[in-house]
Amino acid sequence: MSRTSRERIIVEALRLFGEQGFARTSVAQIEQAAGLSGGSGALYRHFRSKDALLVEAVRTRLTERAEWETFLDPDFSFVALFDAATPGGTVVDRLLALCRVGLERLNHDRDVTRILLRDNSIDPGVLEVFQREEYGVVMSVVTRALAQLAGPGGGEQDWAPTAAVLVGALAHFWLIRDIFDGDHPASVDEDRYLRATAELVAARLERAGHRGEEAS
Repeated sequence: MSRTSRERIIVEALRLFGEQGFARTSVAQIEQAAGLSGGSGALYRHFRSKDALLVEAVRTRLTERAEWETFLDPDFSFVALFDAATPGGTVVDRLLALCRVGLERLNHDRDVTRILLRDNSIDPGVLEVFQREEYGVVMSVVTRALAQLAGPGGGEQDWAPTAAVLVGALAHFWLIRDIFDGDHPASVDEDRYLRATAELVAARLERAGHRGEEAS
């Protein structure tokens, strides 16, 4: 299905903002990339300003939930998902599956992440949108997944700090690879990095399991 002019503007603006930076991207460049006459002011028929376009473009990208929509269901079983993905797998295998889902989400948010990390001239409203529509959503998903993987009694413990560590580790790996054009400066590939991360979190889950057994 062909995109409307407004949709093309959003897609191309986000790409250009991510590649060039917000300040270095002109309205005329966005119009031209969207198939409109550059410098014609056609963008302003859809958005009152470049700042307003940025906020809407970020909001649009982040609310494209795809598989995350399923994860937002409070009754969703992460254990069942990971068992299906890795039959007979260990806790580390399950956490690896969770890490890969997170990395895929970061790839989906690539341009937004680049804008937030590389451009200090953006509207503060963009950060509010990111915190509400993405970071808070991801944190809730990962926190619930960890509580389920911890087993009986896992939901009674505070998993938010561990979730923040896991999300931060994935974000750091994605960011530093992006900075170095896809290669990690320590020559650590994706599989090794994700496994190391999963093993560290698995140790925390194992401790939680022992505590649960002692409490019972």
